[in-house]
Amino acid sequence: MNLSEKIQKIEALIERASTEGERQAAECAKRRLQERIEEHAIEYKISSHSTWEKRLFVAICKKNGIETYRYARQKRTTTMLKTSPSLMEEFLWPEYTRYAELLREAVNEISNGLIDQIYCDQVEETVISGELASK
Repeated sequence: MNLSEKIQKIEALIERASTEGERQAAECAKRRLQERIEEHAIEYKISSHSTWEKRLFVAICKKNGIETYRYARQKRTTTMLKTSPSLMEEFLWPEYTRYAELLREAVNEISNGLIDQIYCDQVEETVISGELASK
């Protein structure tokens, strides 16, 4: 079983816990797994195309208990984090790319709709008046 499967199963246990003891045991298991991941952690630098994509990546990291940061003079769209390569490759990055694509599609749909609305309103209100002078 790979790391992403383990994390997903532990998160499912936390959500479905019927007693406080089950929930605490699952959270302890998740904490132990995160500690094991942190032992082999390396630093990653993620550069996003927009602030929306950065916020999405940070939210995914926070959901998984990973702290993000950036150094002085780094761009606002840069995110730094320390995690294991297996967690990054098997879990974080695939989840981010899936949601980022959905986000891009939604933003494009909204902006195209807005632009079409603005453009159509201007075209509909164009009135041609007067006559061409004949020579």
